[in-house]
Amino acid sequence: MKKLFLVLLLFLSGCQNRPQYYLYVYYAKTCPHCRSFIQVVIPDLEEEYGSHMDIIQLDIDEESSIESYAKTCHLLEDYVVNDNSGSVPFIVLDGYFAWVGYQMGEDQEFLEMVRQAIAGEELSVDNHEIYFFKEGQTFHEGG
Repeated sequence: MKKLFLVLLLFLSGCQNRPQYYLYVYYAKTCPHCRSFIQVVIPDLEEEYGSHMDIIQLDIDEESSIESYAKTCHLLEDYVVNDNSGSVPFIVLDGYFAWVGYQMGEDQEFLEMVRQAIAGEELSVDNHEIYFFKEGQTFHEGG
């Protein structure tokens, strides 16, 4: 009985450490806007969400990132993949939205959009290129 309790306790504690949110950042090493997002916004997200948000950085020039990028695009409403696709940074809050083309200085706008999405509020997208996930769709397995 004692062993069963320990196994159950370990299982439940492991479940609590699973992130609630997944942020995918598709970037290019030569992109100054990507570097800005990674250096400015990601630390703010890590501070605010800690272990509740898993942040995955994917270099769009790496072959291994192309499949993830294609899968993500397929899950978005009204996103058309064509010769103009592949703009970076391409930032995806899984199950909520994708932001294409972050510009330096938009850090507070992006952080507010993340907060609004997580709170279930209507997003203030202004002049940004934003795409939403199709109903009930997520990229992360089990997410």
